[in-house]
Amino acid sequence: MLKTDRLMGVLGICVAVVALFAGGCTYLQNRGQDFTDIFDVGVTVSNEPQFALYAGFLNILSIGYADFEGTLYGMADRSYGAVEARQAAWGLLLAGKEHFVYDYSDLEMAEVPPPWGVGIAGRGARPPKSQIVNCPKILHLGWVGITVNCKFGELADFLLGWTTIDIMGDDN
Repeated sequence: MLKTDRLMGVLGICVAVVALFAGGCTYLQNRGQDFTDIFDVGVTVSNEPQFALYAGFLNILSIGYADFEGTLYGMADRSYGAVEARQAAWGLLLAGKEHFVYDYSDLEMAEVPPPWGVGIAGRGARPPKSQIVNCPKILHLGWVGITVNCKFGELADFLLGWTTIDIMGDDN
């Protein structure tokens, strides 16, 4: 009985190793991409004075106003370094709209999502998958600011991705 248990254990380890490497490099690459999807974070810089003071909570509550177009130095939407950024949002607790687009110079107009409604009473398009259950915090005064956005839907995608479940449908 002991030899059978040991044999089954060795067989289980072999199957796990083969499964891990059978997908080639894409498995770990997808986990890395899923991790970078979780946060939009960085310092914002604009060529002309702009204003943004906005906070959202899980697409349920939002308050403030943001109208920023410039460069985000950090990471957003799988892009690093100097990233083109457009952040437009307003919120009055139970209703609001958000529109966050990063690294958009290569996008066709059809690929840019329309502004989406947030809040219990918010109307408009549904948020893109990557922005579902997000918590954006934006402060930009004059020429410089900061952005932090934790996307909990992407966090779930990262955690479930280790089991090969891809709820966001963004793995290779």
